[in-house]
Amino acid sequence: MRAAHNNPVDPEGDDQTNVVPSFGGWFDQHENEFDAVVLDIDGVLLLSKAALAGGRELIEKLRERKFPFSLLTNDGNHSIEEKCHYLKKCGIEIAAEEITSCGHGLVETADKFNLRGKLFLVMGELGDPCYAENAGLVVTRDIEELPKCAGVITGEENYDWEPVINAVVNYFIANPSSPLVVPNPDEYFPAPNGEIKLAAGATARFIQRALEVYGTKIEPIYLGKPYAPIFEHNHSALQKRLERAIELKRVIMIGDSIDSDIRGANDFGYRSGLVLTGVTKLEMLKGGPVQPDFIFERL
Repeated sequence: MRAAHNNPVDPEGDDQTNVVPSFGGWFDQHENEFDAVVLDIDGVLLLSKAALAGGRELIEKLRERKFPFSLLTNDGNHSIEEKCHYLKKCGIEIAAEEITSCGHGLVETADKFNLRGKLFLVMGELGDPCYAENAGLVVTRDIEELPKCAGVITGEENYDWEPVINAVVNYFIANPSSPLVVPNPDEYFPAPNGEIKLAAGATARFIQRALEVYGTKIEPIYLGKPYAPIFEHNHSALQKRLERAIELKRVIMIGDSIDSDIRGANDFGYRSGLVLTGVTKLEMLKGGPVQPDFIFERL
């Protein structure tokens, strides 16, 4: 883990002088300090599939300057193709190879644990095309088939939580060594009007906690931010595209979540910039254990 950062916000008072108006304007003066920019999508470029101010202009600026960038997302219930479609509808042209999703980690996970060809229950959506099927797993959403499954993957949205969660809890009581794979570790993600929606990470930790109280211990396998697999996949892809090595400290990650984007970037070795357009508000930083290198009001 990296050494602790200098706190960009006065932890006791109301000093906000270190909050920069926009990342784009700041980057114009600091471009030579970096070799690549990594951007979160939801809460930074988009909010509930609607464009946030400055995103299209920033992407166009980076392209004009031929400056390397990639997008990093914990959205595992939309495929890369779907994500490109939503971005394009908002005027942001992105190629599929420029996005790394938490769902990409399923490929390495399937190889590491010899899961290819095995049946998994998917809770909710996991992209279209499905990340798990792309990784070589066999997928079901029928809880009647759960006893035959090798494990469970937490997706999001569009499923009946109560019977599925109860079935999964009882499955792990009977099969505590089976994997619970969690592409998106987030507790929540931003919704319109300042609201939030619960994410797959919240579901997984609820299941884990219920099992622990019962006396059964499981350790979910987390793939997305702030965990290393998504950052490793992204950095490898960046270096492959550039055909050269990139020092971690010469990459800046811009995100809206202190718990996933900033914590993950700090732990991995990237510089970190928080934008205040998503789930993290300025008051949440004061006295907190995780601090960004920079804070921006917006892109």
